Amino acid sequence: MSSPDHAPTPSSPQPSLRALVTTPVGHLATAMLVVELLAGMQTYINQTVLPLVATDLGARAHYGLVTAAAMVPTFLTMPLGGAMLARWRADRLMTVLTAVLVAGAVTGALAPSVGVYVAGEVLRGLAAGALATVSMGVLVAGLPEAWRRLFLAAGSATWIVSSILGPGYAAAVSQTWGWRWALVAYVPLLVAARLVMAREIRGLHVEDDEARPPLVPALAMAVGVAGIGAVPAASAWFAPVGAAGLAVVVWACARVFPSGTMRLVPGRRAALATLAWLCAAYFTLDYLVSPAAHDVLGLGPAAVGWALTCAGLAWSSIAIWTAAHPAREPRRFRMRIGAGGTCFAVGGTLMTFAFATAAPWWCLHLGFATAGAGMGLMHQDTMIRCVTAPEDLGGTPDDISPARIATSVTVANAAGAAALGTLATAFIAPSAAGVQEGLLVPTTAVLTLALALTPLLARRAA
Repeated sequence: MSSPDHAPTPSSPQPSLRALVTTPVGHLATAMLVVELLAGMQTYINQTVLPLVATDLGARAHYGLVTAAAMVPTFLTMPLGGAMLARWRADRLMTVLTAVLVAGAVTGALAPSVGVYVAGEVLRGLAAGALATVSMGVLVAGLPEAWRRLFLAAGSATWIVSSILGPGYAAAVSQTWGWRWALVAYVPLLVAARLVMAREIRGLHVEDDEARPPLVPALAMAVGVAGIGAVPAASAWFAPVGAAGLAVVVWACARVFPSGTMRLVPGRRAALATLAWLCAAYFTLDYLVSPAAHDVLGLGPAAVGWALTCAGLAWSSIAIWTAAHPAREPRRFRMRIGAGGTCFAVGGTLMTFAFATAAPWWCLHLGFATAGAGMGLMHQDTMIRCVTAPEDLGGTPDDISPARIATSVTVANAAGAAALGTLATAFIAPSAAGVQEGLLVPTTAVLTLALALTPLLARRAA
């Protein structure tokens, strides 16, 4: 994507604290960082209030549906973002989508039933999926190179802040005013940041020079995840629908990924497969923490929030270091991935013992933080392997275009996590009683094993 009318010029000011405050490009970068911070917070907010929402609306047997509600629509609109940017001005598109996002948040906050809450999450997901692509287009076409590098570096740091603020904000607001206010109290700041972005990119038009978006695979992913989330675990249809949904998502991923990815062809294709496996297993484990801590361990929002903070802080802190010291050499990459696998094995085992009440409740926090450290060691370097052309690492070209790798990385980060995460959250809570320990413990153990085995996949990516 490029911007023929508003391409960065050589006269753009260099990044500095003064430029952040006094120049249009500085205002744009600041607003984008605020949006990035709030996006990180939103992830933690949703996880922290999930058991409160399910309990208040009588939906503890529908954790899978609530989990899937916001994720499914993003698969429909994310591929359309580029086409939208090519047709409409970025500022107008961002304003309209932000309004839809706010409408979804307000609908969810006012929901008298789980059905209305899901409708609000669907609205929010539709807007969020397109906004993710719009924001990426603004990053590519609206920021000069030096500012783009600054944003990417600072963006990783914002996740440290969001891992602290998000759960703390959600717990404090939920305990003081209720979970409904937690969903909307931060929205005015988000709207202000989006409006600043829209003002600074007024007239920006982004060209989409990629091939036709993968609409059929995107629709298949959405249908697959939606099917998994729509069927309660107590239903006789849950197993066949869940298996079919997973199969559809795997098929869709195979259509999006470069040929050879599913066969673990060495290089970037194996790295993509590793990334998809890693994100599916880790984020599924992540989705289980909040409802399991609430229903099985009896922890309140504050304690649940701290568990999420521990993992997020460990991941973000290590990711900043790995980004500054990427493991470019194969031997160093394998050693780092091996250390990450050890962290997953230890952390997941502690979490499993905590859920089985064979260890104190705080082992959940310690274990999840250790697993977060494993993610910090693995995710960043695997991402770098995916987005770095092999010739830049001294290898031979693999004929994967930048557009194809960008789409593939986006899907690898999201699709498996959405499908497996929805299936697991539904499976462990088959009734209105909520999460069952007898189902939770083996599920956590299997996810721990899957994460611990990730280095075997990653060896082919080195």
